[in-house]
Parts: sequence; C-alpha cells; structure tokens
Amino acid sequence: MTDRDFCFKQFKISQSDCAMKVGTDGVLLGAWASLPTQGNILDIGAGTGILSLMAAQRSQQATITGIEIDNAAARQARSNAGESPWCDRINIVNSDFAQWATATQQQFDSILSNPPYFEQSLLSPDAARTTARHTTSLQYETIFELSRRLILPQGTLSLIIPTALYTHVNSIAMLHGWGATRHTQVHTTPRKAAKRSLCEWQRNHYAPCQENTLYIHDAAGNYTAEYIELTRQFYLQF
Repeated sequence: MTDRDFCFKQFKISQSDCAMKVGTDGVLLGAWASLPTQGNILDIGAGTGILSLMAAQRSQQATITGIEIDNAAARQARSNAGESPWCDRINIVNSDFAQWATATQQQFDSILSNPPYFEQSLLSPDAARTTARHTTSLQYETIFELSRRLILPQGTLSLIIPTALYTHVNSIAMLHGWGATRHTQVHTTPRKAAKRSLCEWQRNHYAPCQENTLYIHDAAGNYTAEYIELTRQFYLQF
C-alpha cells in the first residue's frame, strides 16, 4: 500500500502520516460490526480514522469518538473526518486509550477496534509502526477490561484478530465478563485456512455464539457475492 489517498464511495482517506495504512482488515470490520442507528460509537486505535468514517456512514444518527495515541495519526484522522460529510459527528481524541477510558464518563452502544496483534514478533525498528502494530501499547486485556465500564448494557464490542489467536482472545474476554455473540472466520480463498476472525462480544452473554465463514475470493479468484454484498457501500469497484 502506498501513501496515496484511498478513495471510498462517500469519503477519502489520506494516510501519508499514518504508520498503518488502509487495509482489508479495517474495511471488513467496519462493514461487518453491529452498529446502532443512533447513540454513541467508540473506535479504539483510530489510525487513519477509517473505522470512525465507516461507522458514521452506516449510522447516520450516531456520534463517533475515535481514540488514537500517535500524534501524527490523530491529526490525519481528524483531517480525514473533517473533510467527510459527517465532520460534525466524529470526534478524534489524541490520547492513550487507558488514560482516556479511566477518565471519561461517556458510555457507548458499540465499540470497535482493529487492535495490534504481533504479540510474539520482534519489535519493528520503526517506532511509529511499532506503536501502531504491537501489543506493548494496546493489549487485549486492556480493551476488554476498560470496555466493560464504557459499554452500555446491550452494547457490542467488535474486533478483528488473527484466527490463530481467537481461542486465546476469547478466553481473555470471558475472564472480563464478555460472551461471544458472533464469530466469522475470514478466508482469502476456499483453499486457504482462515487467517482473520471477525468477533463480537456482549457483557454477560451466555447464549451460543453464531459461527460463520466468509470467503473473499472464490476458487477462480473472483470476489465472492458475500464479500461484495458486505463491502459494496464502500468500495468503488463494487
């Protein structure tokens, strides 16, 4: 991915100052997550602001707060939001999530995050990329523990994570009082194992989790009908 602007149907993402660029993971989560028609939505680790913007497009009467620790990324996310049709409903906050979450009195109907996931990898020599991608700055325990006090009783917490980590992450969620409501394993093709999991939890949820599978491409290499339907309101090619 280059530093060029990434254009969607209703908004544009500038990303030259962001360590983590627009990618499939963020688009998948922004299109898949359960969102309220109105109320408050929280985007943890906003980056370019893509999840905040997708949430604003989908939830036309909701207010979105995006939390981003990196100064340059926060400025760019704020700029991207300011140039969108929903500038009056998106607030980008430049802060450490843990510090902000312990101070705020706000509560949310939906919380989204595309968290860092290279738990076992060596730290990148690039400091900004390390902050954006490594769990030294935002851990799953932190997300579940603090989101529990931020979420409204019927609210949802949605993440995209490596499928290999799903059992581990879900066990952390359960320790903090969350129950899985939806889990979609994402395959790039039918021949490949799932590499990403779209996950949704609710507080004190004890019913069975809805399990699904999503293929991005079919065996011939074409986008599947399910993937097109999920993302068609965002991607220009659909």
